[in-house]
Amino acid sequence: MSDIKIANRYASALFQQAIAENTLDVIVKDMNTISNTCRNSKDLLNILSNPIVKTSEKLNALKLIFASSNPIVLNFIELICSKNRENLILDIADSFSSLYRQHLGIERVMVTSAIALDETTQNSIKNFVKEKTGSKEIELHTQIQADIIGGLVIKFGDNLLDTSIAAQIRNLKKELNIA
Repeated sequence: MSDIKIANRYASALFQQAIAENTLDVIVKDMNTISNTCRNSKDLLNILSNPIVKTSEKLNALKLIFASSNPIVLNFIELICSKNRENLILDIADSFSSLYRQHLGIERVMVTSAIALDETTQNSIKNFVKEKTGSKEIELHTQIQADIIGGLVIKFGDNLLDTSIAAQIRNLKKELNIA
């Protein structure tokens, strides 16, 4: 079974428990903290994926780092360590956040542009995605990449809208059979 499927199953189990115990808001904050901490610490991710480091040492480190977390999250960390899945903690946290957004009807949108987007353009993108998905709320993330030359690359759900100049050049090269 793929790591993504495994992470989704663990995240789903935690999500169901959070709903059952009415602690969803607290647990989503803790899972976001776990995600942010793992993203900002390559050393932590390296330790968690290192087979030489004992699972008990990994568990102790995670308990120290996330000591202020909800007891449900701490028990969950113990569970994933007991199943030797600690290397998936970032994927599990990200999957949990995705389930939370889906539960609230929030669509996450990634927009890449060559220059910073003004508020009018951002609002137009939000309205476009709302219309396409029927989502109540849009969580817009932007990044600037000069190598797309111009236009936009918009990713949401399973959709990719690439109107960048770089993509148009690639398509033109394919049509003209230029390698």
